[in-house]
Amino acid sequence: MCHLTMRHMTTALILFGCALSAYPAQARLGDGGYRVILWCGDTVARNRGSTQELARACRELGVTTLMTGPTGDPAPWRALGFDYYVENIVSPGLCLKFRSSVTDWNAFITQWMKTRSPDSFTRDVCLSDPIWRAQARAGMRRTAARHAPWNPLLYDIRDELSVTVSANPFDYDFAPASLAALRLRLRQHYPSLDALNAAWLTRFNAWEAVRPFSTDEIKARLAGRGEALNQQPDWAALRAMRYTPQRVRAEPERWHLAPWCDFRTFMDDTLAETLADLRDGAREADPATPAGIEGTQMPSAWGGYDLWKLSRVLDWVEPYDITAARAIFGSFMRGKPLFATYGERDPVAVSRRLWHLLLEGDCGAILWWSEDLLEGEGPALRLSAKGRALAPAVREMHTPLARRLLRAERLHDPVAIHYSHASIQLAWLFESFEDGATWPRRFSSYEARHNRHAALRTDLLRALREAGWSPHFVSYEEVEADKLETDGFHTCLLPDAFALSDREARALRVFARKPGNRLLYTGEPGVFNANGTPRSQPLFTASTQTVEQLVAALPPPAVRLTTPGSGVCIYRFRDGPVRLFALEQRQQGQVSDDVTAHHLPTRRDPVRVTFATGERRPLFDLRTGAQVGAEGSAEIEVPFERPAILGFAEALQPQ
Repeated sequence: MCHLTMRHMTTALILFGCALSAYPAQARLGDGGYRVILWCGDTVARNRGSTQELARACRELGVTTLMTGPTGDPAPWRALGFDYYVENIVSPGLCLKFRSSVTDWNAFITQWMKTRSPDSFTRDVCLSDPIWRAQARAGMRRTAARHAPWNPLLYDIRDELSVTVSANPFDYDFAPASLAALRLRLRQHYPSLDALNAAWLTRFNAWEAVRPFSTDEIKARLAGRGEALNQQPDWAALRAMRYTPQRVRAEPERWHLAPWCDFRTFMDDTLAETLADLRDGAREADPATPAGIEGTQMPSAWGGYDLWKLSRVLDWVEPYDITAARAIFGSFMRGKPLFATYGERDPVAVSRRLWHLLLEGDCGAILWWSEDLLEGEGPALRLSAKGRALAPAVREMHTPLARRLLRAERLHDPVAIHYSHASIQLAWLFESFEDGATWPRRFSSYEARHNRHAALRTDLLRALREAGWSPHFVSYEEVEADKLETDGFHTCLLPDAFALSDREARALRVFARKPGNRLLYTGEPGVFNANGTPRSQPLFTASTQTVEQLVAALPPPAVRLTTPGSGVCIYRFRDGPVRLFALEQRQQGQVSDDVTAHHLPTRRDPVRVTFATGERRPLFDLRTGAQVGAEGSAEIEVPFERPAILGFAEALQPQ
């Protein structure tokens, strides 16, 4: 079916662009060292003449890497022996938080809700505008040409970029260049205007007249208005709506969501293609230095945050770890540099997250920021009280044990969690029924705490890990390409996969028929096609199982905890022929893009668990060298602030 190919073919174009200039992501970071970046503000700028004092404070903190802007001079940092990276190269355009007419997003939305005028659907900077795109790409190339002789660590295209602001909902972008690009894309993927009208349930008489539905308009259709264009919903009827597969099949006309879903997918593609273009501009002048972005949001229908598509066009990323975003990027960008930003004041919070993300595969940290971590001027420049408090936790990342984990290969089980961005789009529509006319105020800060679909995904990941499994996210495109079969997965779990392409559905059915495989899911998968068009018949029998029941359906892993409800998870590594284990108390992740916030439980006690290795030989604590068990099991006390690191006798030998 042609309407199913839009998502598939646009991602293929992005993949093709990547293949032309494939980058060995560890080339510049491959010395095995952990990078600690100081985000530099005015304090550093004012004290560029006090380089020795700055160097002394940075080394005391454990910093290895400093920062410049696109036109900055890295010579002082290089003379001191520090790496550096180039921050926020493209501005304005990618981040509307600054230098735009909507910097006060709350005020903008409050005003818009008084009129709900489509005139506001035009973004200040259209990402499809060829003039802006060419200027931004040229800026990337100029910056890379300037810095390439200095061998920077990284290029940051932009921090906290978004089609909107964060992952806040709004119907960008109806600018003429954006709609023209959308129409061109639709003509490539629908064989005729009649085919588009059939999929969208519309009556456009010319391609030039085609435009997507706004969110108000698609909600008007959902609330029962047959002719929804230019119509407002019956908000009371909409608030009373509830999604069920039976209702979709009983009244399919109101559930034809393609005019909205196709546009959301197009905007995801637009951001990804823009980033690919900008990255390639840098590569023209400096093919060795990775180009990526900072401050990414949770997977969302809004902002351009299809994490699979973004992962295809980035050499590195610094994600906000909201609703399992870090684990998703880690699955999709294996072998590429990942970082996190730390702004907490509590040394325990920083220590927990540093060690946790080291286990996840991060190769560095970004410390926010010089204004909090340094104090004094000139010869009196030194670490602040916060800097001195955090320094021991940061310097731990340079210890031999941390370096060993950094170079080791993390082991995953053949257990897949399905990442369906089409289902993420639909989940937002269904969950926002209850908001009525106030849906524009469903900001990403609210979504991080209240989005039920995201919570289901996060709960599934946590439950699998605390049962002893190390799962891997697998995207919709990877399922279509038979990754489940080729990579030897024996289990695939689908958390509320409302939408599946025909190719996904076929691949999942083939997978499920193979002896020994398990296809487990919540709800009824594939009620919709990948573009939001409802199916007339079920693809799979509906399930009423909970996350706990799905995980309990799996056999116990060979390496596991036999202490139920401990909240401790296991990481497994291979360092050459040597196996390592890490036991870690439950981590909460982030709930916003405020890097200074932390969310620690009030109790910070160690947790005692029984760890079963299945091997009847001595097990050792690699921090102390003490034997902690034998005969295939061990009683382990897992600290609150850092993981317990374990191994067999050969792990004690110098590496």
